[in-house]
Amino acid sequence: MTAMSAEAIDRLENLLSGRAEEGDTMRLDEVQGFFVALASGPDAVDESTWMMHVLGTKHDYSEEQLTELKQLLRDMMADVQAALAEGQEIDLTLYEGDDGEADYLPWCNAYLFALDVVDTDWFEVEDEGFEDLLYPMMALGGMFEQEGEVLVEFTEEDLDELKDDLTTSLQAVYNYWQAKKAAPTTVRREGDKVGRNDPCPCGSGKKYKACHGKA
Repeated sequence: MTAMSAEAIDRLENLLSGRAEEGDTMRLDEVQGFFVALASGPDAVDESTWMMHVLGTKHDYSEEQLTELKQLLRDMMADVQAALAEGQEIDLTLYEGDDGEADYLPWCNAYLFALDVVDTDWFEVEDEGFEDLLYPMMALGGMFEQEGEVLVEFTEEDLDELKDDLTTSLQAVYNYWQAKKAAPTTVRREGDKVGRNDPCPCGSGKKYKACHGKA
């Protein structure tokens, strides 16, 4: 998926990981999930806004480290945007959970967190089927568990299927918003319609058909 070198990704991960453990800086998996959501939707989010959410407030980077880190984050965002635009499957960055399996929760949780940052409320979309596209992210991101209460039970088979569907759903959400942005808008006329035999609204004194209404 990425044009970033393996060395650049490793460097980004190293810069993030220590602060993520000690403060509120995002881990690499969370950054990717966050970026995929931001790059998918209809809203442009300022770099300063997403940078602030990624870095958090409890870090002690030097100015030199911050300069390097911000450029690496820009590169990662550009790669995510390019992959989605080209229809490439997102190569998910996932860490190992306590069970030794790939942990989808932080990735999907960061994706869902991005929906709180953008202006458009994705959950108010009335188009049939759109929320179904978000279902894998919602289920794997823990949205059906609140305050220790399990709202929806998932079997291991269900979870495996959701994990398999995740990258397809990510691309489908991106494609949905791209189609929305490309859809033509209806321009409504303000004021009364001018008949061909009415005076031309330009004030010439001529009938509309003989003035601005000429074929």
